[in-house]
Amino acid sequence: MEQVRKLKSENINKLMFWYVIPSIAGTVIIGIYSIIDGIFIGRTVGAEGLAGVTLAFPVLIAIGSIGIMIGAGASAIISINLGKKDYEMASHILKTAFCYIILISFIITFLGLLFIDPIISSLNLAKNLENYVLQYSKIIIIGAIAQIFAISLDPLLRNDGFPKKSMVILTLMSVFNILLDYILIVVFNLGVMGAATATVLAQALGSMLYLKHFLKGKSNVKIGKNNPFSEFSIIKRIVKTGFSPFIMELAFGILMIVHNIQFIRYGSSLDVSAYGIVIYITSFLYMVYIGISEGVQPLISYNYGAKKFKRVFEILKKAVFVNAIIGICSFLTILKFPNILIKIFNPHDTNLIATTTVGLEIHNFAILILGISMVLTMYFLATEQPRIAGFLSLGRTIIFILPAILMFPIYFGINGIWWATVFSEYMGLIVTIYFIVKEIKKIKRRI
Repeated sequence: MEQVRKLKSENINKLMFWYVIPSIAGTVIIGIYSIIDGIFIGRTVGAEGLAGVTLAFPVLIAIGSIGIMIGAGASAIISINLGKKDYEMASHILKTAFCYIILISFIITFLGLLFIDPIISSLNLAKNLENYVLQYSKIIIIGAIAQIFAISLDPLLRNDGFPKKSMVILTLMSVFNILLDYILIVVFNLGVMGAATATVLAQALGSMLYLKHFLKGKSNVKIGKNNPFSEFSIIKRIVKTGFSPFIMELAFGILMIVHNIQFIRYGSSLDVSAYGIVIYITSFLYMVYIGISEGVQPLISYNYGAKKFKRVFEILKKAVFVNAIIGICSFLTILKFPNILIKIFNPHDTNLIATTTVGLEIHNFAILILGISMVLTMYFLATEQPRIAGFLSLGRTIIFILPAILMFPIYFGINGIWWATVFSEYMGLIVTIYFIVKEIKKIKRRI
């Protein structure tokens, strides 16, 4: 428990080093293996395989969003209760999270396998492309429990005071995934099926390592003896608190579907492949931003619970500054070397390279500020203000962007689809800053 108590007294720069660096390292490694997935598919299966995985990716995202909701919601509430020294409630929250992960996972697998065929058939895709989508989707659905456990337990492990162990587990998962990618895609020529299988098996390995930490009694927060199904107040708090990151991730999946439909409507499967490559490239940066946001979340939650508000805002300011610097550096790198990044996935298809370059250069303007929006939104999650966090997430991922995706291509052609993301990110940042300014004024009155 000593690791946790240091959160309210240790030097902030040291704390950020201890928590943020392992968090960034872990999430960046996840980003790297996601990119390598795309490289293997792009170079062995080709543009059509990339399009198939891109069309199936919303399934992976939708399942992952459940894990994010439970993990983010439970970990934030646990940290706040640790700050209040309410260790019994923290243990009850942990057990509730475990039980609902299992229940929800089985429901998702059952319903997913029941409905995936008619849903994909309704898209009226070319037969070969439809097969790729179904192959990838079904394996991911079967492995839902592994994915949800792996995603949920990572923030719980960090909030338990073990950020380095989290980084080690994520590293092992990533290395295992990359090795399996090579064996299944290249050696056994399983293509898209191999990529999906590698992802599920890597997540299963991570789940077992996370579970070992909590079940073998090594954790600071112990598993409670409560019955999580007899009363629902705890799971309601978890869902409310985790709703913001859940809606962000789920909305991303919905937006991918809408993007894919619009790209096919105004372009072709080549544009879907280009969109997939842009997502792979920018997912690396997205993971960096997530790493910083998730790294400072335990620090903010604990100090907020302990009423150390000056430390809360000092941590937040440092996180915003770091994300702003990374955004500027990333923007300049992509602006200077877009073709080099794109050719990693497919160096021979000149049409694909040209199409992707246009999309990446436009999308780059969103990457510039994305990290700032994410860490500011995370503040409201970390301080258990789910309504504001949820509203901000909905603004960026649904309210602003959906009308833009539908309207912009009517006036600006296919490039309008790319510009819709940029528009929504800047509108979302303006609204987020408004709420942060209000929050700062409110807290100053309490200091």
